[in-house]
Amino acid sequence: MSDTHAVSDSAPVDQPTSTGANFSSNDCGQTYGSAQGTAPLLPEGGWLAINGNTDLSQCVVGPSDASISQAYVSNRAPLPAKYGYCIWVYGQGPSGFDSGRFELIFTDQSNSSYSLTLFSSTPAWHFVEYNSDAPGITQISWKPWQGPL
Repeated sequence: MSDTHAVSDSAPVDQPTSTGANFSSNDCGQTYGSAQGTAPLLPEGGWLAINGNTDLSQCVVGPSDASISQAYVSNRAPLPAKYGYCIWVYGQGPSGFDSGRFELIFTDQSNSSYSLTLFSSTPAWHFVEYNSDAPGITQISWKPWQGPL
């Protein structure tokens, strides 16, 4: 079970100070893509890196300038009574009138997936909260959102 939220430009208070897991991807810069890790991105484990870079803005991209630049996992969810973990991303959805949405899908060590959809073209912090017995993230996928508008 998970819950998705967008927040303001104010940064979360528990940001990492180091690099966490390094995922690899052959899809950087493509609108549809994924990145996998040989080691999971653990809660409180640091920033996600893809192909050795923690600035994800040139790799995790969507339609019409959508992208994320940072991602990490926290074990301090904003609603701690309900969820134990939180995936934070700093990014933006597509720009332009009726330009759609940008979907991120995170998969954890138990093979459960959590979706985060970005629609505002204003860069901001977004998060998805979740519960899991194996909360380390092993994959991130991205694509244009395919649901109803």
